Amino acid sequence: MTKSTSSDQQFKVVNDFLKTVSDQNRLRILQVLGKKTLTVGEIYKKLNLPQNLTSHHISRLKKVELLNEKREGTFRIYSVNNKKLKEYSKLFQELLGF
Repeated sequence: MTKSTSSDQQFKVVNDFLKTVSDQNRLRILQVLGKKTLTVGEIYKKLNLPQNLTSHHISRLKKVELLNEKREGTFRIYSVNNKKLKEYSKLFQELLGF
């Protein structure tokens, strides 16, 4: 892979990440999870959002691997994927030349 292709891929990954977290509701979901684990029901009640909208935003966050999902019976429990968040931060810094 050439340096240009690698840089183009980095740009796309960082761009997708930034588009995802630039949504206020998604950012609020990440904030409310913090170091906690919560179900969709707990998240939407804390944020005063409709359940279906919360599920949509969770799906988008999962798509870029920012959330961990653990199943317990019929419940799905979510937490922030700190490892992936750090990877995005590192990619972002590299892309900007920090």
